[in-house]
Amino acid sequence: MTNLPKKIKSIADAAIHSLRSNSKQTQIRRKSNLIKYKCPAKINLFLKLTGKRADGYHELESLFAFLDLADELSISLLSHPELVSGSKPTIKITGEFANLVDPENNLFTKILDYFATEFSISKNLKIKITKNIPVGAGLGGGSSDAAYFMHGLNEIFDLDLSLAELQNISLKFGSDIFFLLGNKAAIVKGRGEIIEEFPQFSAITTLLINPKISVSTKEIFNKFDGNFSKEIPTKDLLKKDVFDLIKNFPNDMEKPAISMLPLISEIIENLKNSGAKIAKMSGSGATCFGIFENEKTLDLAQKILSKKFPKFFIKKSQIQSTISPSS
Repeated sequence: MTNLPKKIKSIADAAIHSLRSNSKQTQIRRKSNLIKYKCPAKINLFLKLTGKRADGYHELESLFAFLDLADELSISLLSHPELVSGSKPTIKITGEFANLVDPENNLFTKILDYFATEFSISKNLKIKITKNIPVGAGLGGGSSDAAYFMHGLNEIFDLDLSLAELQNISLKFGSDIFFLLGNKAAIVKGRGEIIEEFPQFSAITTLLINPKISVSTKEIFNKFDGNFSKEIPTKDLLKKDVFDLIKNFPNDMEKPAISMLPLISEIIENLKNSGAKIAKMSGSGATCFGIFENEKTLDLAQKILSKKFPKFFIKKSQIQSTISPSS
């Protein structure tokens, strides 16, 4: 499933196999019985599709950054660290978007099954997640939760997996997790596994609007007309100012998303009409964001749009190039 170069993949797989073998021969150590994380949303400041791969994935070119909007995750081990036969996790989901997450079939259970098989860890965990990030919204909430869950398993069971090893494993479960395991904004290419850190920039205040309607990333990719954008060398993108990239580079998924959910176009137009200098969609949608000349204009727009769309998720947020590890 992963398309890393064969030599790199073989080295990473060998390391994982070695760790798996060793973990089955010795008792797994623990660093902590309880660990907590804030799992930040990501935002695509631009997103281009530059081709389609043999494995069915699209080739991306994007600037990924973070938002100060975050889910809250806690993981605790309820028994001894040895594998407990028949044990399974308990998952408690709260928050504004809790009803949109299946407690029985989610990335937590899939990742835990994999780690239990590969590294002989216990599944007897208590997982609590507070869903503050809209679900199916182009903000990577589920992927961020998955990334920090992987960090948590690595920490609790003292697996000593490197970031590169975690990222290699993450490709089994989705594309955005690879970036979200890190903590710096980046130019992202490939299916999400090729990342180059972007120069640090000052926080940018933005207004997020999500209609609380989930859209299918797979369906939007299928709607894409195949008119691929030209790829730009990463070294050239890294030289550009962040505002240049936000303003002048498109989101190629916007058009197919609007064809599925015309409301996205209405949201973008309302942001512009309310004073946003830049308004566009993040990821595969349906979250849109606006950047204003100053916070006073943004605050006024938030009041106006909150009255116009009282059932929407509308929130002022900070776009960040770097986040601090939060455990």
